[in-house]
Amino acid sequence: MVLIVTYDLHNPGRDYKKVEAAIHKLGSWAHPQGSVWMVDTSTDTLTVVKTLYVAGDANDEYLVSRLHHNQAFINMDKDVEAWLRSPSRTW
Repeated sequence: MVLIVTYDLHNPGRDYKKVEAAIHKLGSWAHPQGSVWMVDTSTDTLTVVKTLYVAGDANDEYLVSRLHHNQAFINMDKDVEAWLRSPSRTW
């Protein structure tokens, strides 16, 4: 399934590298905007959010939700568009 992952990392800490590394381990991913990621994974949303929580700090905020194939976008990076349109996505 394709998930959208968003976060707001707060001070103190703001360890983006650890959170991003945790996202990379989840599966195929795209990074369309600052604190927004999309991940094609078999991991459920609750497990993903708990994984990110462990990677970050106790005061960080996370939102993980399933995406469906009927999304719309404009002026996205071409690599992100290709990732979204890939026939290998598991919508």
